[in-house]
Parts: sequence; structure tokens; C-alpha cells
Amino acid sequence: MLHFLVICNFHYISVMIADLILSRLDKDPTVKRHLLKTVSWRVVGSIDTVLLGWFITGQINTGAKIGGLELITKMLLYFFHERVWHKISFGLPSRFKKAEKVKAENAGNLFRQHSKITRQVREELNGNKAFTIWLTGLSASGKSTIAEELDSWLFGIGLRAYVVDGDNTRLGINSDLSFSKEDRAENIRRVAEICKLFNEAGTIVIASFISPFEEDRARAKTIIGDDLFIETFVDASLETCKERDVKGLYKLAEQGKIKNFTGIDSPYEPPFAPAIHLHSDSTSLSACVGQVKNYLTKKGIVSEVGVLQAI
Repeated sequence: MLHFLVICNFHYISVMIADLILSRLDKDPTVKRHLLKTVSWRVVGSIDTVLLGWFITGQINTGAKIGGLELITKMLLYFFHERVWHKISFGLPSRFKKAEKVKAENAGNLFRQHSKITRQVREELNGNKAFTIWLTGLSASGKSTIAEELDSWLFGIGLRAYVVDGDNTRLGINSDLSFSKEDRAENIRRVAEICKLFNEAGTIVIASFISPFEEDRARAKTIIGDDLFIETFVDASLETCKERDVKGLYKLAEQGKIKNFTGIDSPYEPPFAPAIHLHSDSTSLSACVGQVKNYLTKKGIVSEVGVLQAI
């Protein structure tokens, strides 16, 4: 009777574990890899155990029983051991260290090509100097709306500008990135390189990104260039952003359905000294946009008839 209960309980637990594993297959492709590695390795190991059991006891049935029991128990142990280590970064190089290694390996084989048409010449053709307005702030702080209004204003006075938006880039060039801190850093690095290319083409860029970490924003500034980077902090309280959240992202994050969400389970590091500080929770949209306009005109960067000079 006890033997029967043990078998039933073991079967029940095995079914539960199988259901758990299968439910994760579509969500995480590494589960399939770990599952296949588990099965293939344990089959090899169990064959070895059967042969050893047969060799020691002289009975193939005893060896088969030992091998079969070991196959099941060690598959479970090995699989979950793999999954635990998959979540541990110890001993693994970071994305940036990997990138630096690849960069060093390729350094001797790559050579920068310089166009005969410089950025300054393209700016003269476009009728404006190129620069990047970098809007940073919490989700629903108003970054995208402000970016759209600035884009319309610049277009209206005959200047060539383009909005690079966080959601849009994650639907395209950055669709392979998660919201982990490491992938967020890579997201901002790629975006900064895009902004740099737009600026080299003589185009004004309005970049709208949460970009929560000071280190990542500093790296973006270095890539784009100190003289072309205008950091603009769209400052709104977390409570205000939750009230404005028409997409319902904050609620999903609080329910645990979205991981690494800025302001909930991932921090936001406010800029130390932004070029422009917009209080979008206490100031109207038009006033926020007007503040950016005033900065650009007072600094002599933009006038109502075009861009005047470099930043």
C-alpha cells in the first residue's frame, strides 16, 4: 500500500512539474534548450548506470531498474539546476564587456570612412544646425506629447527635425532587448548612435526615452557629443504619472505582470543638472513646450526663421 501511494504521489508531482515546464516553453525559448540538454545527457548517463548495475550485480533487470529511477530523478534535478544557473550572472561577461571584446577583435579590420559632404555642409543645405533634444522622465510624464509638439513647431518654421521614440525603436531595431538594466543600457546606446547619425545628416533629433539611469544618459551624451546634446528632464511625480497612465502599464507592473518597470520595481535616477527642467505635473503642455522654445531661442540655437548657430 505504501509503495502504491509513493508511486501515485510521484506520478502526481511529475505531472505538475511537466505542466509547469510546458507552460514556460512559449514564454522562454531557453526552457526548450535546457529540457533537450537534460533529456539527452540523462539518457547517456542512464545507459551508463544500467551497464554498471549489470556489471556489478550480474542482473540486467536490476541494472535497468536502477538506471530508470536515476533517469527520472536526475533529469528533474539537472533541469532545475540549469534553470537556476541561467538566472545567475556570476562568471559571465556583461553585454558591454562582450561588446568591447568584439570591438577590440575587429579594430584592426575596420576603417572609418569620411564623406566629402560634411555635417556643416548638410546643415547649410537644410538651413539649420543639428542637435539632439533628449527628453527623459517617467512613463506617462509627457515626453512623447512634448516631443510631438516640438516636432510640429520645428517643422512649421521650416527646419528638418525627427522624433526618435522609445516604443517605436523597441518595436523595430531594439525589439530583441528586454527591460533588464543591461538591456536598457544597450537600448540607450543604440538610440544614441541613431541620434548621432541623424545629426551627422544635418537633422535635428527629438529623442523621447525614459532613460532612467544617469550612467546611460552620460554615455548617450558622449556618443552624440557634448555640444549637440540637450538633456531635458520631463519631471512629473509618480502619482501624477499613474493618474495619466491611459495604457494601464503601472497597474500591470504593480500586479507583477510587467517586470523591471521604472518607478515600480526599477528605479529612476533624476538628472543632476539638466539643460532644461520641465515640471509637467504642475505646468501645462503649452508652457512646457514654450520653455524649450525659450531655451533654444535665448541660447541662439533656434529663431522663428531658423537655426542661428551651434550650441
